[in-house]
Amino acid sequence: MVSTRERIIKTGAQIIAHEGLRMFTAKRIGERLGISDAAIFKHFPTMDSIAEEIIGRYTTECLRRTEDAIRRGSNAVEKLSLIIDGHIDLLEETRGVTPVLCFEFSRSSKRKLKKMIFDFLNTYASKVGEVIYEGMQEGTIRKDIDVEEVSFSFIGFMQAKVFQWFIRGRRGKIVKDRDSVKKMLLEGLVIHQP
Repeated sequence: MVSTRERIIKTGAQIIAHEGLRMFTAKRIGERLGISDAAIFKHFPTMDSIAEEIIGRYTTECLRRTEDAIRRGSNAVEKLSLIIDGHIDLLEETRGVTPVLCFEFSRSSKRKLKKMIFDFLNTYASKVGEVIYEGMQEGTIRKDIDVEEVSFSFIGFMQAKVFQWFIRGRRGKIVKDRDSVKKMLLEGLVIHQP
């Protein structure tokens, strides 16, 4: 059985992703869960604490999958491919919540939430960048690219896929063809051996 705390977190994330940050209120969460808004505050002291928990969970999971991909890959290109797979899997499992949350909270006036997003994005881009540098050393990744730009482009591309999915009416998979996405993201990076 799922605890009320867990239900609050999931419902809060869904409200933010599908209805926007303005609708992220105790009253709205309570309505969706069939409990009073006062009951929400038995589990969390503030709405910010709910938001922090949501952001922390989703960004931690994204970074965990990225680190796992880096450990499992035998070379830089395989690691990048596995990173993309992990990111796509998380998008599908959460129905696009992570990038929308990052976008919504990055525009928030809440400094702690903005810092959490900033730290996550920089850590994610840094991990991707390290793999790209590794590929440059291996001779599998081009050396004439801006590593920071490419690293942040991975994040931006996934964000764009989610927005495209929302525009399409949230039907089907967020990423229709995983292989074509991977090819598109990796094609410009990889040095093709003759």
